[in-house]
Amino acid sequence: MTVQGWIDPGDLGVTDAHNHLWIDPPPGAPPTAPRLDDPIGIHKELSDYKAASGGAIVDCQPGGCGRDGRVLKELSASSGVHVIASTGFHRRLYYPPGAWIFQAGAEKARDYFIHELQIGLAEAGGQAESIRAGVIKVACEARLADTPQALLEAAAQASRLTGVAIEVHTEQGSAAEDILLYFQDHEVPPTRLVLCHVDKRPDPGLHRALAGAGALLEYDTFYRAKYAPEINLWPLLEGMVQHGWASQIALATDMADPGMWTRLGGGPGLTGFARGIRDRLYALGLGAAIDQLIGGNIAGRLTRPVS
Repeated sequence: MTVQGWIDPGDLGVTDAHNHLWIDPPPGAPPTAPRLDDPIGIHKELSDYKAASGGAIVDCQPGGCGRDGRVLKELSASSGVHVIASTGFHRRLYYPPGAWIFQAGAEKARDYFIHELQIGLAEAGGQAESIRAGVIKVACEARLADTPQALLEAAAQASRLTGVAIEVHTEQGSAAEDILLYFQDHEVPPTRLVLCHVDKRPDPGLHRALAGAGALLEYDTFYRAKYAPEINLWPLLEGMVQHGWASQIALATDMADPGMWTRLGGGPGLTGFARGIRDRLYALGLGAAIDQLIGGNIAGRLTRPVS
C-alpha cells in the first residue's frame, strides 16, 4: 500500500527501507525536533533519485509529529517515486506536551492505527481518494520497559488484525532481543518485524540470531561518521551476506537531518543510496544479493492482504 494506492510488490524496485521525506513539527513540538519542509528541494531530490533508478521509499514519520500524507502523495505523484506512509508512534520527545497518543489506551490507539491502514491517514480524511498507511512504525526506548506499553500492545493488535508489518525504531540496537520476544509473546511473528538501526550494535552473533528467528534487520548508518561505518557497518553487512543472511537484511539511509540530503545540505542524499551504496555492493562482489538488500526484502515484508 503506497500513498497513491495498491501496487504490485515487484514494482517497488530500489527501495530505501527507512527514511523521512517530510517533517513539519506541530505547534508546541520541541525546538530540537527535526524539520524537513522544503517541498521544492525534496521534490528535486526525489526526481534525482528516480533518475538514478530509485523506485520507492518507506517514510517512517508517523502522525502527530510532523507527517503530512497529502504532501507525501504530491511528492510521490510529481517525482514518480513510490512512497509508503507509516501509522504508529515515534519517541515522545518529538511530540508536543500532552500529545493524545500517549494518553490513549491500547484499544483507542489500535483503532487509530487500523483506521489509518484501512481507511485513511488522519490529516487526509477529507480527500475524495483516501491516503493510507502501508506499515506500522513503533519507537522503542533503550529499555523496553520505558516504551509506552499501551502503544506497543496497540501496534501488536493492529498487526495481528491487518497482517501489516511493524518497523521498530531501536535505540542503537538496544533491547532488540526483548523486542523480538515481546512481539512473539503478543502473537506477532518475527516474519512481520523490521528491526531498525541495529547496525549501530554490530554484534554478528546477535544479528545472526535475530535473522535466524525471522526478523528483517535494517541497516542505515552509511552516512553517519560517528558510527564508523567503514569499521562497523560494511564488515558486518559483508559478513552477514557471506554467511547466507542476505534475505534478512534491508538497507536504508534514515535522513531526518536535511544536511544529509544533497539538495538540502550537500550530503550524499538519495542518489547516494541508489548509486553509491549499490556500486559499493557490486564492488564487494555481492551482486547476487543486491536486489534483495536494496528492495526485494523490504518489498516482501510490506506485502499484505489487499483490503
